[in-house]
Amino acid sequence: MKLKTKKIIMLVSCILVLLLDLSYAFNIFSGNIDLESFNTDISISNTSQAIFLSICAITNFILLFFIYKNPIENKKRIILLSILQILLGNIFNIVVGILCIILVCNKTKDVEIPVKEKKPLPEIENITKHKWYVYFSIFVFLFIICYTPFTNLLPSPTSRFTALLYIALLYIIQITFLIVPMWNELKRDTILFIKNFKIYISNMLPRFGIIFLAYLFANLSLVSLIGNISTNQSIINSWPLYVSAPIAIIIAPLTEELMFRGFMKKFIKNDIVFLILSSLIFGGLHVTVASSIPQLLFIIPYSILGFAFSLNYVKTRNIASNVFLHASWNAIAIIALIISNIVF
Repeated sequence: MKLKTKKIIMLVSCILVLLLDLSYAFNIFSGNIDLESFNTDISISNTSQAIFLSICAITNFILLFFIYKNPIENKKRIILLSILQILLGNIFNIVVGILCIILVCNKTKDVEIPVKEKKPLPEIENITKHKWYVYFSIFVFLFIICYTPFTNLLPSPTSRFTALLYIALLYIIQITFLIVPMWNELKRDTILFIKNFKIYISNMLPRFGIIFLAYLFANLSLVSLIGNISTNQSIINSWPLYVSAPIAIIIAPLTEELMFRGFMKKFIKNDIVFLILSSLIFGGLHVTVASSIPQLLFIIPYSILGFAFSLNYVKTRNIASNVFLHASWNAIAIIALIISNIVF
């Protein structure tokens, strides 16, 4: 597609959705539209809807500027703003956001883009300290202790403090058994990741961005079909922020990446088998608390997300890059939760 055609399509789309966002936001603020009256079970207030639509309108206005100026030179900015629009907007914003990402990433026929030589990722030597069966044994032990109904054998917590104590104890056990065998590798990978941060980010983000769109499509489709978010996400949203934030941003990325990527790759050498098993196990564990049969379908988006993390580890061989990617993803979710708690 030619550059002029791309610009026209993106400009027209963004202008239309900008006008829609402004119109909806104005009518909600003025009281002409009452979204809550359409559905008594709606979980987002009129004010919150109007705020998000206003943010999307601002995002679209900035998008228009970058598209008009030069969509090729501003490719990364357009993608970033489109993702923001997808996360915060309605169905029209989502469609236009996806359209802009597709168009700006598609090859432009009448523009010669200089190919920048991509710096290769640092080569990483295998410093596996133990035999494969040692990692397998620890994996099975931790899986039983932390991810199966075995935890139900513990006395039922009588208070919030006891429940938090149980959670802390399980994470301490998991962190200890995971970090000690992989300490040298984790230390080396962290140093490499920090020194070559830009190289890793430029390598990871395009691949993760494509898979993110697949995850987003699957998740939104299921939310629309089932009528609510996954049980796992609902439970996390119900936790106090001082509990959910440290677990989601620090502890879970470290433990899950070490276990389901670092450890599993030690005893599953074949990349294809590793990608399949790691993704499915990761997805399955996130629906073990499903409250109904339809909720089990959320294994699809969670497995897609698990595939993104597993593929990143196969490509980079750097566990620190996985922890960073996972932590960043969860941080975005926590920030969205904080915003929703403030405005809802």
